[in-house]
Amino acid sequence: MDLKEKHVKEQTEYNLDDLIEELKIKWDYDNFYYDEEEARKFYKFITKLQLDKGVKGQKIKPLKFQFIHTSEILCVKDKNTGFRKHREALLDISRKNGKGSLVSWIAVYLYFTDPTYGAEYIIVANDIKQATNLFNTMNLMIKGNKTLKKNVKITESMRIMYRKSTNSHLRVLANDGANLDSYASYVVILDEIHEYKNSNAYTKLRTGMGLWDDPLMFMTTTASSGADPHNLEMEMYNYAKDIEKGKFKDEAFYSAIYEAEKDCELMDVKQWYKANPALSIFRKFVDIEDFMKKASRIKSFEAKARRLYLNQHVALDGENAINLKLWRECLQEVNLEDLKGKSCWVGLDMAFVQDIIAYVQVFYDEEKNKYIVYPHMFTPKDTLEERSERDKVRYDLYVDKDDLMALNGTYVNNEELFNYIADMNSKYSFKTEEIAFDRWGSGDISSRLEDHFTIFPFGQGYKSMSPTIRDFEIMLLDKRLIIADNDLLTWMAGNVVATEDPAGNVKYDKSKSKNKIDGIIAMLMALARAIFNNQSAFNHDEATEEFLEMMGWGGD
Repeated sequence: MDLKEKHVKEQTEYNLDDLIEELKIKWDYDNFYYDEEEARKFYKFITKLQLDKGVKGQKIKPLKFQFIHTSEILCVKDKNTGFRKHREALLDISRKNGKGSLVSWIAVYLYFTDPTYGAEYIIVANDIKQATNLFNTMNLMIKGNKTLKKNVKITESMRIMYRKSTNSHLRVLANDGANLDSYASYVVILDEIHEYKNSNAYTKLRTGMGLWDDPLMFMTTTASSGADPHNLEMEMYNYAKDIEKGKFKDEAFYSAIYEAEKDCELMDVKQWYKANPALSIFRKFVDIEDFMKKASRIKSFEAKARRLYLNQHVALDGENAINLKLWRECLQEVNLEDLKGKSCWVGLDMAFVQDIIAYVQVFYDEEKNKYIVYPHMFTPKDTLEERSERDKVRYDLYVDKDDLMALNGTYVNNEELFNYIADMNSKYSFKTEEIAFDRWGSGDISSRLEDHFTIFPFGQGYKSMSPTIRDFEIMLLDKRLIIADNDLLTWMAGNVVATEDPAGNVKYDKSKSKNKIDGIIAMLMALARAIFNNQSAFNHDEATEEFLEMMGWGGD
């Protein structure tokens, strides 16, 4: 039996009686015990509910790891009081392993079986969309069961449920921090805490639990970047690890962390299962296999692979975000004469007129179904030697090769730059469809260009750049780019450092990069507009679409 078959069998064909006996032995120590009656009640309850995805009407059958963690949170109790041992619980696991299901099971089970009067059940998601998805999952489970449905009033528009018999509310809220301290929270579930901007939701709702004898806070998450020690996930992860190492005790805190070993090989299948207990069941094996192969070739994907699929704390700020091997495979000699009369989209990066200005054209070759990148880069001639010494870069050699144009003066004169652009467009009859520019750095030149061209303000933050970087890296892999062989642009490609925000959005970061990347930023802006205006041409095959989905640009 291979690893895959063994894992599937273990997770799906377990004997409930044997498993409960194991858990009773595990938790029989000091003043604690595993409540078999509650465990069987919980299992019976959730297996009467319907799945919200898959075959309509299909009942829930928890995997082994799912039952272990939910029952250990709910059913391990104090022998003296009968209250739950665990008041806080952390599940830290790779994406697409059913965190949302566990949230729903615990919330719905306690809401309908716990008799505590006047209790508030608060579920906090990172944003409105996520909150709505969680609410819809629970709503479908409840509506699929006649008994539950008739014992609750559901207000879908407000994501609120109310049970008259216990005077209890269940609310699904977005994490905006507003009014969270106004609830007498009995059961709190914080979903995807790695995306929280701060720990306000935790603090406010945790203090609200002080009214009750048997409260519960359940936190679910995927690994954060690890760069911010004050990220709520990172704080809880370190807290759990310190308990595990014996630095201190906290009997009320429960944790389950699924992560691959540090610095493991991306293609080590054993590590995939360590971080993905649902792998080969509802977490598709081929998805991870395909992504890991690609991550082995595209540098910036490795961090995403390790963080989202191996659940490792990896910040996407390593060097060489662009795979230079793939980049060089796309380099060609490009003659502007051959592009005469064609449409192009342009990116203009003018961060420092005293340094390097990048004007990059992108053409779409319909016959070859490829995008052609042609850079024009400018620098002031009078400070060339000084800056070469300062930056330890031989800009003069790039000028000698015509990869960089030196313009008179100590800064790039806007009028001279505009005249170059106008003369080039006239000489080659280019149809310049749009010029995208950084709204914060283009100054007077944008007003000058606006009189003659369609200009497009383009931000350089995560929201603007992440989709374009995704497209660029896939096109690089698919060899759908023809990049004019310019040594300066290639040098800039080697300087790029990528960073990501808590939600996994990516940008090429000038402040973190080893040296100048102006030409790359201008290229991305131009490429974004070219792709946008040639949408019908930019269609991935089915495999690539699946690949994009599992990259993380989608829901959980």
